[in-house]
Amino acid sequence: MIKITHRLRPKIVTTASLRKSGAVALLTFGLLSPVLAQEMASGIVFHDHNENGRFDAGDRPLANIAVSNGRDIVTTDSNGRFQISREDTEFVFILKPRNWTSPTSDSMLPQFFQRVSAKNRTERLEFPLQPQEEPDSFDVLVFGDTQPRDLQEIYYLANDSIVELQKSPAAFGITLGDVVFDNLNIFEDLNDAIATIGIPWRNILGNHDLDLLKPSDTEARARFFDVYGPSYYSFTYGSAHFIVIDNIQRLSPRKDGSRRYQTGLGPDQFQFLENELNRIGKDQQIFLLAHIPWVRSTPWHDDGERARFFELLAEYPNAVSFASHRHIHSHEKIGNDHGYPGEDPHHLVVMGASCGSWWRGAPDAYGVPHGLMRCGTPTGYGFLKITPDDWKLRYKAAGRPADYQMTVHAPDSVSPGKLAEAAVYANPFNALPNAEVKVRFHSDGEWQPMKIADEVDPFYAAAHERETALADAPFRRMPNKRPSPHLWKLNLPDDLQPGFHVIEVEATDRWDTYSGRRLIHVK
Repeated sequence: MIKITHRLRPKIVTTASLRKSGAVALLTFGLLSPVLAQEMASGIVFHDHNENGRFDAGDRPLANIAVSNGRDIVTTDSNGRFQISREDTEFVFILKPRNWTSPTSDSMLPQFFQRVSAKNRTERLEFPLQPQEEPDSFDVLVFGDTQPRDLQEIYYLANDSIVELQKSPAAFGITLGDVVFDNLNIFEDLNDAIATIGIPWRNILGNHDLDLLKPSDTEARARFFDVYGPSYYSFTYGSAHFIVIDNIQRLSPRKDGSRRYQTGLGPDQFQFLENELNRIGKDQQIFLLAHIPWVRSTPWHDDGERARFFELLAEYPNAVSFASHRHIHSHEKIGNDHGYPGEDPHHLVVMGASCGSWWRGAPDAYGVPHGLMRCGTPTGYGFLKITPDDWKLRYKAAGRPADYQMTVHAPDSVSPGKLAEAAVYANPFNALPNAEVKVRFHSDGEWQPMKIADEVDPFYAAAHERETALADAPFRRMPNKRPSPHLWKLNLPDDLQPGFHVIEVEATDRWDTYSGRRLIHVK
């Protein structure tokens, strides 16, 4: 079983013992227990020429393919064969190399693993691969929490985001955890809806995707394992390397039966992470994909593990993290004030939830709750654009044009004597924290800098007040108000003449320039 809290025994491997046992692993990262004293899994990785999923006539073995048991990593020999410990592990899986792909299920889920805890205990494990062209530059489609409670909320997602993504040119897609909202029986329905996009899809484990009332880590993850396979692993696509992380640390339920969890990796996964980072080297462009953000979120179960994780991460300057969980959209810089020892801060993207505020809020004309997030970001998704030397993220608001990247708020009308008491707010959803944001009040006017504001997004505040005032509202109410991490503000100039004025805002960061407008009536 892939365990999150399993305590490892000391492990030693020698070349002589490998030869004596007939082991065919050419390269092992991390320490293995004596080969003769443990139960081993053996298998083959091959080019499946006839695409039947079995190693047979005409298929070509593939050398130097990395294979893992969730702890150790070995590579296949010249005959495509490997041996690896199967003790205390749930899965054996391959770490997909560039320009190769595993088969996908009918629901577009990559099949890169074999279950070894309950079956395949004696027969050889077979891992078919097919060649595919993977360019240096490509897009990845990123969903934050989709988190439907039931089929109706799957329909919300389908008609909010999925319907406009058919035949997406992205290389693959990911959901950053909380795939569902505790209803583990609807995994398959959601998978089938997302599969209509037509690209392979990977799903990260979120706290609402396991049964936290179960007595063990494995039992809590059993349903996720059955549907998606291992909850942590890695793969390469094009010029980038991706590491999927399971950072949910299950805790025993409270006396009242309520669920508990914290952030954590556990010894097995930490060893896998160390081994994998050592395997790929420090210059590789790396994307860590998890559910819970490393900072400003659910506390770590073990502060020592948190410190070790940051020390490890600091050795890889080209690593970037993506998480979700908070139901806001933001960019975090993890630096020395968080205990991160790196010379430059680590970039963490907290991806906005595709369900927004848990599908809360009044429904629109088509019956879909607006789901506006507390930071003022609408429901939507991201396009992670990767090039050999860089990356950028572009946020796409569901049901809106691609250039809808900010809201601009100001009073509809204001009297000349009250101008200096009113303000204009700009909320560029995806702007980096150091963005330059400026505003002007005439098409030929002078641009004026805006300042970051630690305030509630005014559109969110207004919607919250309207909906809170409704008695017996037939929808789930919006969450409590919180300041937005990407809100800029400037008081109105006191010399605006009576009449209508167009307020123009531009926000520029290293990725893009975002623009927005609003009309104000001085009367």
